[in-house]
Amino acid sequence: MARAYAEMMGLEFEAERLVRMGESRAEVSRRLGVHPQTLAGWALRGGWRKKDLEMERNKEITRATILTIRAGNRAADAEQALRARMVDFMREAVRLLAEGDGALGELERRLAGVENFHRLEGLKVEVEPDPKVAGRRSLGDADVEHLK
Repeated sequence: MARAYAEMMGLEFEAERLVRMGESRAEVSRRLGVHPQTLAGWALRGGWRKKDLEMERNKEITRATILTIRAGNRAADAEQALRARMVDFMREAVRLLAEGDGALGELERRLAGVENFHRLEGLKVEVEPDPKVAGRRSLGDADVEHLK
């Protein structure tokens, strides 16, 4: 029995919808009363064969993964830039501390403008002498007076 063109278009649309929802083509063929080869032809023409649907899913997963990686890279780049700024700032602070009391006001002024540094672990600046070498001369415990 021949079917009208409009009926065939409706069946093709319904078959694609059911297959995309995850039903097997054999079940769709049985339910709609369409020969499996006709269904296969529609799927080939419409791009909804099993491998086409899997490729679409893989493209979506790949796209989401790439977007996630890019977002992570942006965050890492921003943190790295902040670390670089912090290193420069700390070098300048150590230089100002070495200059003495005259630069203390300048250092306090610059520290007032610091923001977002609390998010990062701070660089460790040793202010006190290391207890392992405290009280020793530059050559350790050796007496260098007799060498003169």
